Amino acid sequence: MPTVAFFAMAALLLVAAPCLPCSVVGPLPSAQELVNRAEVIVRARVEGLSDEPGRGGTLAGSPSQVRFTVLVVLKGSLRHSVLEFNGHLDDRDDPNDRVVPYDFVRPGGRHGNCFALGYRQGAEYLLLLTRADHQAYAQANQLTPYWSPLRPTNEQLFGVADPWERWVVQQIAAGEAAIADRHPRSKSRKRKAG
Repeated sequence: MPTVAFFAMAALLLVAAPCLPCSVVGPLPSAQELVNRAEVIVRARVEGLSDEPGRGGTLAGSPSQVRFTVLVVLKGSLRHSVLEFNGHLDDRDDPNDRVVPYDFVRPGGRHGNCFALGYRQGAEYLLLLTRADHQAYAQANQLTPYWSPLRPTNEQLFGVADPWERWVVQQIAAGEAAIADRHPRSKSRKRKAG
């Protein structure tokens, strides 16, 4: 005769959400490549959950979306000062435990789905955004931090002198300087009449 424990286990297995494992083929982009590839980089504060539901069935799937207020645009431009994308609220901080420049996602993204989806309300994050063109990623063709699996594209910041933000700002400035060196403004030179 089946036991209550058997039925309880069977019921649990029937209602359990599937967990998609994270598997990345090929080399992962470096932190410098992430900065270069990002269309927009912002410092933003978590305001709360969005009224819009999240999108499931993808690697960055979530039943909810998080709403951010953009505090500073460091690279690129935005039409609006509010961003919303998949995620959920956490009640604790999630600092990256690696050395700057980070070479891996913060601990919240190391649980099987490739991306850190948890955000603490009121906390600030450095968001490296681009349009994810792969169907496995949530919010395809919209600006999102979920475009490079297992990479530090949505790291929590701690104070105005956060080392990750300082490093990213230095890389943005170096990239802009390199572009300026490759494409100097044409200088008009007057010839002396002889």
